[in-house]
Amino acid sequence: ETQSPVSSLQSPELPGEAAKPAVPGRTEEFFLPQNLTMSEAAKRDGRSIPVNAQAAGILYRPVLLAQASVSFSNRRYNLDHEVWQTAVVPEPDRRGVVRWQDFESKPIDDRQLDRVPLRDGRFELLEAPLNDAQIVTAMKKDFEEWIYRELEIEVKANEELKIYGGPNISIQEFAKQCADAGKEASEEECKKVAEQYEKKIDALEDKLKKEERELAEDEAEYDQRKREEAVTHAETLFSLFSKRRRSVSSSMTKRRMTAKAKADIEESKDQIADYQKEIAELEDEAEEALQEIQAKWEAIAQDMTTIPVTPAKSNISTRLFGVAWLPHHIVQVDDDFILLPGFTKE
Repeated sequence: ETQSPVSSLQSPELPGEAAKPAVPGRTEEFFLPQNLTMSEAAKRDGRSIPVNAQAAGILYRPVLLAQASVSFSNRRYNLDHEVWQTAVVPEPDRRGVVRWQDFESKPIDDRQLDRVPLRDGRFELLEAPLNDAQIVTAMKKDFEEWIYRELEIEVKANEELKIYGGPNISIQEFAKQCADAGKEASEEECKKVAEQYEKKIDALEDKLKKEERELAEDEAEYDQRKREEAVTHAETLFSLFSKRRRSVSSSMTKRRMTAKAKADIEESKDQIADYQKEIAELEDEAEEALQEIQAKWEAIAQDMTTIPVTPAKSNISTRLFGVAWLPHHIVQVDDDFILLPGFTKE
């Protein structure tokens, strides 16, 4: 809100002139609405109105009003955003030099501007630089240059996930988008890695089952060999005791075959133990790999930065620039007059 200094005028004559001064050349002219009552204006100005105070009319004071819409559009950043930049300068330097950042204001809805001044409104004189069309035009260019030079907005970014958010997206909403995308990417990668480990484990389990079948066969053969060896041994002893001439070579062959069958059993058991160990190690390795993937994507989802984006000159559109007449309540207290700003942008 533009706060004009309160004036205490010694003359009982009403301040200002009845006739509105003419603005120069093609300079635009606006009338700010009186949207504060005298008591509201006094409260906002931190004043108390004496009981003998009387409303004595409205005085318009000239201020410089500048307002531009600035469009930010960037397909890569999913950015489509508009900013309004407004400045209200009560007493601009006579040379037209303005530090725009010192006079930034809330945007003014141009639909709320009055087309004509209030009836019986009075006017202060229009002085430099507002009475010089050339300086006003130069100030307009300077206002646009200031916006181009200084204005920027921040885009929230997660470069790894390729997610971007403009000023209209809250930090919480953007963080949720990143978390959801990170979770989806994590699940997708975990699925691929899990499939790879499942193939390896399935192959080992197939070998394990095959080895277990072979073990069962080896154990059956071993039992058979032991029985055959026992029978052959009995026959050999019988032949010796009966003084028959019989070769012991068959007995020794049976014994070797039994030993081989036993060795095959031990070899199968060792191979089964190796397969079981490999499977257990792969399962532990898979679990660790999946945990690392989840931790990686959680960290990526939290890696948020900001990217400054400046406007293109072609996207700066000055909508209001010129002399704006700011209404003030004229309050008479005895022979003095007090001026209270009668307009607020809130």
